[in-house]
Amino acid sequence: MAWEGVRQIVPNQAASADLSSYQYTFVKIGSAGVVNNTVNGDLCEGVLQDAPAAAGRSASVCYAGVSKVKAGAAVLKGADVMSNTVGKAITAVTVATSATDVTTAAPWDFAPADTMVVDVDNVGNATATFDAAQGYQIDSTTYAVSDQVGLNITIAIDGGTAQTITFAGTTTSAAHVIAEINAQLIGGAAEASTSFVKVKSDSSGTGSSVLCGVGTSGLTFGNAAVAGTGDVVDIDAVTAAEFKTVVEADTTATVTINADDTCSVFSPTTGATSELEFVSGNVLALVGISVAVVTGEDSNSHVMGKALSAAGAADEVLSVLLAKTKV
Repeated sequence: MAWEGVRQIVPNQAASADLSSYQYTFVKIGSAGVVNNTVNGDLCEGVLQDAPAAAGRSASVCYAGVSKVKAGAAVLKGADVMSNTVGKAITAVTVATSATDVTTAAPWDFAPADTMVVDVDNVGNATATFDAAQGYQIDSTTYAVSDQVGLNITIAIDGGTAQTITFAGTTTSAAHVIAEINAQLIGGAAEASTSFVKVKSDSSGTGSSVLCGVGTSGLTFGNAAVAGTGDVVDIDAVTAAEFKTVVEADTTATVTINADDTCSVFSPTTGATSELEFVSGNVLALVGISVAVVTGEDSNSHVMGKALSAAGAADEVLSVLLAKTKV
């Protein structure tokens, strides 16, 4: 039978999500609040005492004393215990870990062709490149044209609502058209392309697009619109999922996305020979990773305490004297 003793508790923390099924499991406290542990043998802040059923609800974490803890398997009385991948107590064992580093939270503002150069496990530098190009359309008007004053064209940027550009003053040349577009268009800009007018989106990536309509004007847009390209939707707001896809495609590193939208970058190997050398590239500073060498460990599992009672099977509750050490 499990019991509780004198406990030291951090009260009134916010749950990061519905944690109603995680009462009496090992948890962490991060920027998003209290989160359930997902890493075998990881260091946790303590044991969740209550069962908050939604994000933002109060959560109390016991960090010292004797707490009830759910077992992840049979545990003998007197055994050192650690957390498993769902926060339950299991007998502590040695767990070799990968070299890893953690980014800041997405999204990130990159520029086209920004890179991250990393050497994974000393096999040589690999470069993750974030490609993105603007969508655009070039008109096919023969200039000079009759004065377009009072007439209009329409321009839709990135699939949004078409904006009406109304020409004022004398508008007979490509330069006049460009000036009027740039004075009124939101989210894009116009420039000269030989003797024609090129309208570009301000964004770059697969979500970038421009679609021009002649409206009431005498201009023509016979050239098909060119869609934005790249491996991200918007290079100015790169998501954690896009970061993962590019890094894993261009290097041998592994990326996992965390609950708070940060990313953990791992070597695929474990132990003291596991290594990530972050070499260079604009992306490193933008995602909060330093130029450095990071190595794994032969044992990086953490004892969270000692079992004061036994558990015969998973999900039984035992008493644990909380005391954090490394295996």
